[in-house]
Amino acid sequence: MERNFNLLTVDEARSILRVGRNVMYDLIKHNGVPHIKVGKQIRIPEDELIAWMKQQIKQPSLAF
Repeated sequence: MERNFNLLTVDEARSILRVGRNVMYDLIKHNGVPHIKVGKQIRIPEDELIAWMKQQIKQPSLAF
C-alpha cells in the first residue's frame, strides 16, 4: 500500500488551527502534536494533525 505524505510547515499547521506561533510551538512541545524533524526544521504530517484534532474533540485537554 502506497501512502502519500503531505508534510506541513509550522506556519501552515498553525494556519489550520488558527493559533499564534508561540501557541503552536507549545502544542508541539507539550500537547503531543505529531511532528518530525528534518534537520532543524519541524514538519507536521497533515493526516496526523487531523487525527490529533479529532482526538482533542473527544478528549479536550488543551489547558495551559
